[in-house]
Amino acid sequence: MKKISKHTLLKTAIIILSVLLVAATASAVYFVVQDNKSKNQIESLNKKLADEKSSHEADMQSNSEAFESLENEKSSEAQSYEDRLSAESSANQSKVDELNKQIESLNKQLAAKRAASTTKRVDSQSVTPSTPPAQSRGKTVYLTFDDGPSQYTPEILNVLDRYGVKATFFVVNGRYNSVMKDIVNRGNAIGLHSYSHNYASVYSSDAAFYSDLNKISAVVKEQTGVETKIMRFPGGSSNTVSKKYSAGIMSRLAKSVTENGYVYFDWNCANGDAAGANTVEKQLANCKSYPKSASNIIVLMHDSKSTTLEALPKIIEYYKSCGMSFGVLTTATPPVHHGINN
Repeated sequence: MKKISKHTLLKTAIIILSVLLVAATASAVYFVVQDNKSKNQIESLNKKLADEKSSHEADMQSNSEAFESLENEKSSEAQSYEDRLSAESSANQSKVDELNKQIESLNKQLAAKRAASTTKRVDSQSVTPSTPPAQSRGKTVYLTFDDGPSQYTPEILNVLDRYGVKATFFVVNGRYNSVMKDIVNRGNAIGLHSYSHNYASVYSSDAAFYSDLNKISAVVKEQTGVETKIMRFPGGSSNTVSKKYSAGIMSRLAKSVTENGYVYFDWNCANGDAAGANTVEKQLANCKSYPKSASNIIVLMHDSKSTTLEALPKIIEYYKSCGMSFGVLTTATPPVHHGINN
């Protein structure tokens, strides 16, 4: 075998090392290039992400501004609608007030016409005074009206004034409460009847009765300034309807109202306007049927009945023709009491 010289081996080794060096350099260059390429790609991606983020934020800002603008617009529309409703409500209230004034004016005109008509009836249907019967001279008649005030009460007051007569009104709560002041201012007496006049409610218990009584007392005080202590039970003290709601309640109440400082009045004569006497003639006939032995006559009528307004002049004239005087009930007036039935 031919022997290789050291020179040849050295030369070969140099060649191999050179090749390896070139390969290593090429590999290093490759990786550097690849690394730079990757960095460029990353930078490109980061820039793209930054651009998209900026665009998204711009869109969000734009949407927020648009939403805020829309919200402001709707709020403005709501305020405008509320302002219109308020203006319309004020206009409608003004119309209601104007209509109420017109209604009040018409009621006054109607009352004046009815009063004039009543005066004519008084002149044409006057009861010719006669010599008073002995049993009626010196008696006092107390005209009392329940269940008002009503639309007829002002006209009834006019009739009373024309004859110089005063009466007693046992009132309830209703549409014409303001007339209570006129009742008192014109010299008449005012008494308590009921706030609701609902038997089922008023007579359901003692407490319910006093609750109702206190309410109508407060109404009278508010309207007139008067704290009246005269009263009349709904249905009178002899009513039997209360049995349906509370056994024995009238016996208890007749005693307790007196203990509480009230004076209650029933009646010993009635014109019958709540019991079918719907003509002047029937009411006058009933008023003539007073107890001849009684020193005081308490007449039950209702100022909520139109026929009572028509009959009142003849009723007054009849009692005047009998030589009776007229009075108003007070806590000092001797009361008329019925027998208690419950």
